[in-house]
Amino acid sequence: MAPEGSITSVLYLHPKNGNYEAILEFMEKEKVLEKSRENGGFLGGSHNIPTSRQGPMLVLATWRAEADYRRWLASPVRADLSPILAPLLDRQSGGGETYVVARDLHA
Repeated sequence: MAPEGSITSVLYLHPKNGNYEAILEFMEKEKVLEKSRENGGFLGGSHNIPTSRQGPMLVLATWRAEADYRRWLASPVRADLSPILAPLLDRQSGGGETYVVARDLHA
């Protein structure tokens, strides 16, 4: 459950030729979520593939504060990952949109 007032970042990744597995392999091999956590303020995240297997992959991440996400976007570690990810994408993705978690409901 995300703490109230935390930030959720929403990033769309458009896999080249619908190859979601290549992006997942990149994320695992390069330990992207772990590196996000090491950068500070990262609370958790998920990689989501459309059930239709059409369209972009959705990457959701929860951060303590907007500044934590902005620090990750500006991180040299993230910058080093971008040229590795780029060939796997149809279109480049700079950064995601952010949202304030006003209320988090779970069954």
